[in-house]
Amino acid sequence: MAWATLALLVLAVGIFELMGWPFLAKPAEQWLSKTLERDIQLTKPDESDPRFKLRLIGGIRLSLNHFEVDAPAWSQSPFMVRAENVSVGLRYVDLIKWANTPGSALRIKSLTATLLNGNFERLKDGRASWQFAKNEPDTGPAPAPEFGLLAIQKGQITYRDEPLDLDLDATLSLQEGEIGADALTVMALGSYQGKKLDIQLKSTGVLPWVAKQGKPIPVELNVSLGRARLDFKGNAADALGMQQLSGQFAVSGSSLAAAGQALGVTLPNTPAFRTEGNLVRDASNWQVNIDNATIGSSRLNGRFVYEGGKTQPLLTGELKGASLVLADLGPTVGAPAEKQVAAATNQGRVLPDKPFDLPSLRAMDADVKIDINNLDLGSEILKPLRPLRAHLAVAEGVLTISDIQAKTAKGELAGSVQLDGREDIAIWNVDLNWANVQLEQWLNIPRAGNEPPYVTGTMNGAAKLSGQGRSTAEILGSLAGNVRTQVRNGTMSHLIVEAAGLDAAEALGVWFRGDDVLQMTCAFADLDANNGVLQPRVFVIDTQDSAMWVNGSISMKTEALNLRVVVTPKDFSPVSLRTPLLITGTMGSPDVSLEKGPIAGKVAGAVLLSLLNPFAALIPFVDTGAPDSAENANKTGCYDLAARSKAQREKN
Repeated sequence: MAWATLALLVLAVGIFELMGWPFLAKPAEQWLSKTLERDIQLTKPDESDPRFKLRLIGGIRLSLNHFEVDAPAWSQSPFMVRAENVSVGLRYVDLIKWANTPGSALRIKSLTATLLNGNFERLKDGRASWQFAKNEPDTGPAPAPEFGLLAIQKGQITYRDEPLDLDLDATLSLQEGEIGADALTVMALGSYQGKKLDIQLKSTGVLPWVAKQGKPIPVELNVSLGRARLDFKGNAADALGMQQLSGQFAVSGSSLAAAGQALGVTLPNTPAFRTEGNLVRDASNWQVNIDNATIGSSRLNGRFVYEGGKTQPLLTGELKGASLVLADLGPTVGAPAEKQVAAATNQGRVLPDKPFDLPSLRAMDADVKIDINNLDLGSEILKPLRPLRAHLAVAEGVLTISDIQAKTAKGELAGSVQLDGREDIAIWNVDLNWANVQLEQWLNIPRAGNEPPYVTGTMNGAAKLSGQGRSTAEILGSLAGNVRTQVRNGTMSHLIVEAAGLDAAEALGVWFRGDDVLQMTCAFADLDANNGVLQPRVFVIDTQDSAMWVNGSISMKTEALNLRVVVTPKDFSPVSLRTPLLITGTMGSPDVSLEKGPIAGKVAGAVLLSLLNPFAALIPFVDTGAPDSAENANKTGCYDLAARSKAQREKN
């Protein structure tokens, strides 16, 4: 009897499985509506011959003429999903996992339909239209369902996502090709973070809208967001490119930052750009090879890997290029954009005060090698660095550019720069040194005819400085440290020396007969920075004609200039001191004048001694080469100047 009952039961299940369990349509509607706390329709109310076929063996498979899910009570939409000729496939293991794991995404093995209209919404408090059986917001935004396959022949989708600030209306259609190949077209219009968004997608096969796993097929994608544009041709596993994506791309826009924002990658603010290359995306990881990038006047290329699946996203790679114009990255380091320059000039201040984007610095780590053939410093006077090599690293909000190796004018620049952006106020440190820079080649100051350069010689030096602030101006306004530099085997324009000494007759004579050069026997500067004020401990240029001394201060905080230039003849006689030249005003509006009143006697001696005493103390630290080398002539000249200054001190 028991075996007979079991056999009948198995037979009944088999028959019902073949029939598709049609009598379960209404009970299933009622059960789903009650369980999900949402009205569910598996058939049309007025449908004369409803199609309801359910398969339960080996998973749930459901075929319907009509399927509709009501929108949640808080929504203004008439429904969430409405579809025709629907086939749905679910695995039991996915249902059990979703039911037992709060906050997890429901995985649907397959969903196909000839027509699907959907209204999907997510609010700022986390409530989403695809959440069921709950009206209270989650602790975080609800995850969207995952699909093994979601293929729609024709449909209209609206998507409103307040956390992402995304508003999208999409239409999609699937047309059969002449030789059996399907073509999917998706067109979407809307906005993303306040910018107009336009998406056009074409594929040569049935492309899932959202797929966890899928076989990539050829696609063409064109996206415009504000003034940024993306053109892509390659392969994708799903229409949104959320999992697998590979192919050729071209991106253009008003700034790299706008493009990076759309991709979820932190990139700097720049002038208009265009980038071409190829990319591969695997889930949250990107590999990007940039064949040609034009940013302003810069020409770059590189290879990068972005790992977005980590707790802290990481960008690694190598940046190369034929030319990088520093002004193209000026806004990145707080420099004013072109439209801001006029405003800054009108205010009389020249130091850039645009705040740093420190949150972006903390949003992503980086490890990038830099190899640039030509770095244009953005100055008509200074020659470029050729080449520039460095290592850029960002770790938890600390930007470090280390292993700097740059060449210019037969000389070298080396050292490191660091910007600590972990707090609201950034901390800046720089440790640089330069050697064997030929001034006549580095300074691009053309002269008429065959007149010699204004200045020549080999420049060496070092700078170790620190500061803190929210912008370049604030950092320089708090500057502390030291800068020291000297010139060996140099010459200086005779006209400049006479003009600085205000010997009008001699300067006029030089001007008429043509400029010549004076050998610099000593050229040395040592500047201290404290609380944003630069003060020369020693600033002297000694020639065979006279010595030119500079003292005073430059305030980086107020941009005020307060410098005095004193030219002394070889005999150091106070009575023969020329009237000092004063440089006052601001960096944006300097003023050059003569110091009022003649300087003579003890007053002149006091001025002179205030310049000579620190110089004598620093002479032992002047290092210009081996003791017997020709390069040591500069050091000898500085010692001679020190000896003369000592003799003058003894006289006074």
